Formats: sequence, structure tokens, C-alpha cells
Amino acid sequence: MMKTEAPKISDLLTESNDIQDIVRQAMDDEEDIREFHFTNANMNEEKVEVVEFHSCIFENCKFTQGVFINLYFADVIFLNCDLSNVDFTKCFFRRVRFENCKAVGTNFAEATFDSVSMKNCICKFSNLSSAKIKNSLFEQTDFSNGSFQQSSFKSLVFQDCNLIESEFLHTPLKGIDFTSDEINGILLSGTELQGAIVTAVQTCDLSRYLGLIVR
Repeated sequence: MMKTEAPKISDLLTESNDIQDIVRQAMDDEEDIREFHFTNANMNEEKVEVVEFHSCIFENCKFTQGVFINLYFADVIFLNCDLSNVDFTKCFFRRVRFENCKAVGTNFAEATFDSVSMKNCICKFSNLSSAKIKNSLFEQTDFSNGSFQQSSFKSLVFQDCNLIESEFLHTPLKGIDFTSDEINGILLSGTELQGAIVTAVQTCDLSRYLGLIVR
């Protein structure tokens, strides 16, 4: 299995559960947020723009329905967080790990993922349209009814993921191995499948895109 580059987290993190005031102060001062361990913090329906997070851990935090535009996350861990319906449009994630997180309906449109791992996450109805994803591993994560439309993949691995009825229109899938995943009802035009790796059983479900009649 592919291994992504792990987040580089400082051994000396400042503990805090007051993320809202820290973020507002960083925006006012135009400064980065570095070396914090946020626990049990809530940040709901907040609008945050152009803030950088470096060497931070978010644990048991809730960010539902926040609007985070053009944020930069480097060497960050999200653990047991609720990110549902958050708008991460055009955000940049480098060496970031999401584990046991809930991201239902989360918007990652036009985001960049570089060395990102997602494990045991619930990302139903999430939007990754026009996202650029490379050197990343999505493992045991539910992307059902999600959208990867017009995205670009480079060295991306799906491992034991639920991709049922997810959308891959205009996203080249060459080299993507779906053999451990659930892909029933995925949406595409057919040309995206060139070079994708699937099982014989999955081929039967995908045959409708290839003009085949399987008996």
C-alpha cells in the first residue's frame, strides 16, 4: 500500500480550545497560526480567508458550515473532527492527515491535496470537483454520492473506499486501482475509464459505459 509523507508536527504545541479568537487575531495581524493543539473547539458558520496553519493538530473539533477560502494547511492533523458542510474552496493541504472525521457535504472544490491521507472518514456528498490530488491515500473512507468531476489525480490510491454513485465526469482515471473499492453506480461518460484497474465483477457494472452487453 502507498504511504504518504507524514505531517511534521512539533513536539512543543500550545494547547487551546479557543480557536475562534486565535483565528480572528491571525487574520487581523496577517500572521500564520503555528504549533497549536486545538481540542474540543467549535468554529461554526465562521468566514475565514487567507490564513496559514503550520504544525497543528485539531482533535475533537467542530467546524460545521464554516467558509474557509484560500487557506493553507501544512503539517496538520484532523482527528475525530466534524467538518460537515464546511467550504474549503481553493484551500491547499500539504502533509495533512484526516482520521475518523465526518465531512458530509464538505466542499473541497478547486482544492489542492499534496501528501494527504484520509482514513475512516465519512465524506458522503462531498465535492472535490476540479481538485488537484497527488501523492495521497484515501483509505476506508465513504465518498458515496460525492463528486470528483474535472479533477486531476497523480499517485492517488483509493483503498477499501465506498465510491457508490460518486461522479468522475471528465476526470482521467488511468492507473487508478478500484479493485478494493465499492464503485456501483459511479457516474462518468466512459472515456475516463481508459487505463483504470478494476475487477471482473466491476467490469460488468461498468459495461454500460463501454457499449457492452453482458450475458
